[in-house]
Amino acid sequence: MFERIKNFFRKGGAAIGMTNSYSTILDHPKIAMPADEYERIQKNKRLYMDQFPNVNYIDSNGTACTRPFHSINVSKALSRKLAKLVFNEGCVINADDKQADKFLQDVFRDNKFRKNFGEELEAGYAIGGLALRPYFDPSTQKIKISFCRADSFFPLQSNSNDISEAAIANVDVVVEGNRSIYYTLLEIHEWVNGKYQISNELYRSETAGQLGNRVPLTYLEKYKNLQPMALLDRFTRPLFTYIKLAGKNNANLSSPLGAGVIDNSRKQLMDINEKYDQFMWEIEKSRTKILASDHFFKYRYNEQGEPIKRFDTKTDVYQQLKTDDPFIDSFSPSLHSAEYIESINFILKIIETQVGLSPGTMSFDGRSVKTATEIISENSETFSTRADNVLIVEEAIKELVTSIFELARAYKLYTGPSDFGVNVNFDDGVFESKQAQLEYNNSAVLGSLMSKKTAMMKQFGYTEKEALAELAQIQAEILGIDPMEHQNEAEEEELGEEE
Repeated sequence: MFERIKNFFRKGGAAIGMTNSYSTILDHPKIAMPADEYERIQKNKRLYMDQFPNVNYIDSNGTACTRPFHSINVSKALSRKLAKLVFNEGCVINADDKQADKFLQDVFRDNKFRKNFGEELEAGYAIGGLALRPYFDPSTQKIKISFCRADSFFPLQSNSNDISEAAIANVDVVVEGNRSIYYTLLEIHEWVNGKYQISNELYRSETAGQLGNRVPLTYLEKYKNLQPMALLDRFTRPLFTYIKLAGKNNANLSSPLGAGVIDNSRKQLMDINEKYDQFMWEIEKSRTKILASDHFFKYRYNEQGEPIKRFDTKTDVYQQLKTDDPFIDSFSPSLHSAEYIESINFILKIIETQVGLSPGTMSFDGRSVKTATEIISENSETFSTRADNVLIVEEAIKELVTSIFELARAYKLYTGPSDFGVNVNFDDGVFESKQAQLEYNNSAVLGSLMSKKTAMMKQFGYTEKEALAELAQIQAEILGIDPMEHQNEAEEEELGEEE
């Protein structure tokens, strides 16, 4: 069974049949997601990538012109802010068994997990979700972690709390002759009679965005050694973990996918971009203008018969006046900078409310930005939003760790103990004073309102096993004896305190 797994797991999959043809992934019979959900996600993606069409206008000569659209990518700033509040380099993830923890840290280090996860979480928060999927890399004989955003993740079966089956799409663009060919690798994760089944199907299309015709795995060199199907046992959960923004997806109440920060503030984000575009265009047009009679707008021609223009045409405002006598004058338009900045900040305040951030978190006026102390003391909306999302990310990381070790056991990369706890300690120093937290926990212990073990778990992020070991070490230092001989005594004493 393990040999079949080794021939299967890669960053992607493959296929066997050559008769199926689909216009889009959503036409696949195993996928029952509505098309409008992915249209919504694609709109979010374009806004997050700051993709806007050029602006069309008519210049003073009546010529149709285009110019770039000026925008502020507030959606990126919002999702980046939220992602860094939830997860940053200060987050500590460990196992309370030394052998297991060493293996886990090696996997995270090989994948640069802390750096990559923070970046991918930002994009996931923006467009609607993020899936994490460990896989075996035969070239390095190590566990790797791939990230899949909502636009490439297609649930098959789910309930209101979790997604148990899904298809993951990976697209490769290959130049064949003078044409770009699009190969889509569809990796389908299902539970069949209590066992975990992963099927791989490869599709070929000459048009971007289409799934196309199913082809053999051997069409691409990178997938030629993959098996079309693997039926695995001794797996307790799917090999993927899906993370979404806290809160109900109010864009589609029945969808298991999340709503991104863009979804509930799309109109306001577009309003900010339009106001900023108008302001920047006003700046470009604010150079000194010439008002002149139509006598000056009559063309003269050079020796080649080409018209000679007398005035700058980079404007959508006509500058000529019809008069009997020649007339020319100049004026300098005034900028409405205060009005534009006030409008942008007003819209930002609305966006903060919709996303769940405290007033002043995203303001650009430099006057209302809150300090960390103010945020925690005011029991702010930002702190509450962060706490909700921390719970989701913590659970997702623990699920990812479970999948990593189950996959590592299948490949015999890890043979150590499996009965260990996993601790995810987020950097709460962004909001909370460590000293104030320590004083609070100490007071609770002295007042018999909290055990020492619980206080250590809360203060330092220890697992229960680590806290008991630390208590035993402390007791040994006090008594000047071997801590191992008295570890059981410390555990019994701690259990007695809790009772």
